[in-house]
Amino acid sequence: MQVINNLKKYDIQKKILPEQLERILPFSLTDKIRQRAENNFVEEIRLRCNRESSIVSGGKNIMLGVILDGNELNDILKSMCGGSLYAYSDTINQGYISLPDGVRVGVCGRAACEENRIIGVYDITSLCIRIPHRTRRVGGRICSLLSEFKYTKGVLVYSPPGVGKTTVLRGVAAILSGGNDPLRTVIIDTRGELAYLSDSSSLCLDILSGYPRRKGVEIATRTLNPQVIICDEIGDYEEAMSLVSSHNCGVPLVASAHAGSLSELLLRTGIRLLYEAGIFGAYVGLKRAPDMDFYYDVTLHDEVRQEIFTL
Repeated sequence: MQVINNLKKYDIQKKILPEQLERILPFSLTDKIRQRAENNFVEEIRLRCNRESSIVSGGKNIMLGVILDGNELNDILKSMCGGSLYAYSDTINQGYISLPDGVRVGVCGRAACEENRIIGVYDITSLCIRIPHRTRRVGGRICSLLSEFKYTKGVLVYSPPGVGKTTVLRGVAAILSGGNDPLRTVIIDTRGELAYLSDSSSLCLDILSGYPRRKGVEIATRTLNPQVIICDEIGDYEEAMSLVSSHNCGVPLVASAHAGSLSELLLRTGIRLLYEAGIFGAYVGLKRAPDMDFYYDVTLHDEVRQEIFTL
């Protein structure tokens, strides 16, 4: 597949994709995306080997009628990695790569395993490209909860994948670290997407980029004297133990987790540990509202026990 600089073929004023994707993806695909995207807004691009590519736009899955083969997918992935798949092998083995400007690409293929550990991914079958966007300020409800708790308890945000948890956490970081009375806020940006758009020079914000969440939280509490820590997609037991330790240092945590409901969330061992330790003062379910805003379903810590009794 020949990589084409699409910016030369299309009026830049109509560009709805990040420039890096315009340069990497074939023009036949990006042109179809521009034709089919609702309100010129694309959340995800999904490329599948020998199947139709699609986008997520306006909350809908829209088929594009463009089919790429395995060689084309491999070429696209190689271009995303700057010509060196080896340089990205660690994260590819975890199922993703991170690109500049907060773009994250899910990578699926044939896994080579050794002792129940993935040591390589070959024969790429699909790429899921998630594109962040600037939105009006969101997350104010989360910040209000932290204030009500006098910053002694954190907040856990949950929803199924793709609803907008990362967007809300970005908004929370901007509100807490900005304004006339900012808080020392630390973002643990494990996958290189959470801190995207946190580019204002006036924010009282520190970013640990690429750190594993567990190690990042430990370093932040030990060396950065934060007033709030923000991280994405928590859940495993070892991470939970580290978060308990940081909470014992008096640092509230704002975090997210994948779950379709509160009861589903509480079935996870790590989350139950965090609940028993009283890390979070509230558990907030997200639903997408019109105009890129959100509905917040708040359950306070003391109200969660009733949910546990029903499990």
